[in-house]
Amino acid sequence: MLERPIRYPPGTMGVMRHRALACDYDGTLATDGVCAPATIAGLERIAGSGMRLILVTGRTREELEAVFDRSDLFDAIVVENGAVVIEPATGEERLLAPRLPRSLVEELQRTGVHPLVIGRVLCSTDVSQRPKLLVAIAKLGIDRQVVRNRDSAMVLPHGISKRTGFDVALRIVDEPASATVAVGDGENDVALFAAAGVSVAVANAVEELKLRADVVLAQPNGKGVADLVEALLAGDLGALTALSPLAG
Repeated sequence: MLERPIRYPPGTMGVMRHRALACDYDGTLATDGVCAPATIAGLERIAGSGMRLILVTGRTREELEAVFDRSDLFDAIVVENGAVVIEPATGEERLLAPRLPRSLVEELQRTGVHPLVIGRVLCSTDVSQRPKLLVAIAKLGIDRQVVRNRDSAMVLPHGISKRTGFDVALRIVDEPASATVAVGDGENDVALFAAAGVSVAVANAVEELKLRADVVLAQPNGKGVADLVEALLAGDLGALTALSPLAG
């Protein structure tokens, strides 16, 4: 894999001011579901600088709230892998796709799919259960796809991805995608990277995502995000290139 230069929109000459940071949660901000105090402090600094913060996760709202209590730091939160968008300031929740069919939930429960996380639009389980998911979808003839995210398999309507929710979140914060930096670690972040102005993979990201990243951080999870925060606050994303394990 070769290091790639950071892409900037035409005419910015590499000094564009980035005005929004879109973060994945698990494997990026959080390790084993927990966001370290130092990582939260970095997010506070970003928010205090005037940059807009967007959280983009495959978790359901309830799953996220069970492990993370600083939603107030974010201007928009995308959950269920792009299917639901939350405005933390008001608590308003927008569904961007039809609700999860009850018939599918019942079929998955009947066939012993476990564990089974049920959201508004999404349901998810361990990736080992993927064959059962595909059989149930085919049997019921419903418009759903199975999306992998590391060790998880998520059932979503066709056309729904993190980019779907990200596009809505950008309208909420009133910023263009070109002014956004996105950071992530999993296969489901590929769609997010395709939309963002600059894409950054943490060191523990899957190879598929690293291949699509403009920058691969030298450190994993929150430690990598800390390096990204420092670069953003200094206005020098180019400094991350020197830290990249691909440099030199």
